[in-house]
Amino acid sequence: MTADEGALIIDTRQAEARLAVSRHACRLFWENGVTRTSGDDIASAAGLSTRTIWRYFRSKESCVEPLLSRSTQRFLGVLDRWPPELSLAEHLAVDMAAHPLSPEEVADEMAGLRIATMTRSDAALRTAYLMVHDELEQGFIPVIARRLDLPEDDLTVRVCAAAVTGAFRVIDEDVSRAVIVDGRRFTQSEVLSLIDCAIRDATNGRLGGPVTS
Repeated sequence: MTADEGALIIDTRQAEARLAVSRHACRLFWENGVTRTSGDDIASAAGLSTRTIWRYFRSKESCVEPLLSRSTQRFLGVLDRWPPELSLAEHLAVDMAAHPLSPEEVADEMAGLRIATMTRSDAALRTAYLMVHDELEQGFIPVIARRLDLPEDDLTVRVCAAAVTGAFRVIDEDVSRAVIVDGRRFTQSEVLSLIDCAIRDATNGRLGGPVTS
């Protein structure tokens, strides 16, 4: 085994451990509230020492980031597979059928929805939530650059990435509240329509449709 391979194994194990902690933290925050959940509580649930928790995370609220980031990276993967000849709504429908969520991924998505509903009342938790949306914004840049056939550092690309991220955050918060708080159910077509409208509105129609030559 090379040094690089060994480092990769260590990084992968740490990422898996951080995700496991994140799942416990999200559950405890939802069940007990953020203020009534301590780092000790999270460590105990994860079967780790509190010292290890603080080695992995800068604060208890930041423990939610790996779970939220996993959802973000999964969505960016979907966008990375977006072919030029399809609209976003068409691609999402096809891709969701070809790459269905596993039960574990569905559980993570529900946990993320719960956390999103809590961020309005907890500033530290919202900071962690917005950190992940910054990750989403950076991930949008190469996707948008390809769709618009512009350099990644082009101002239009960066403005579109920021606008789309903001629109998606609003949808995430609205849908999360509707599902978790109000008990509403959304069909796949309703969700796809919301996403499609968001990206078109946020970019004044520049994105969302197929790429035309």
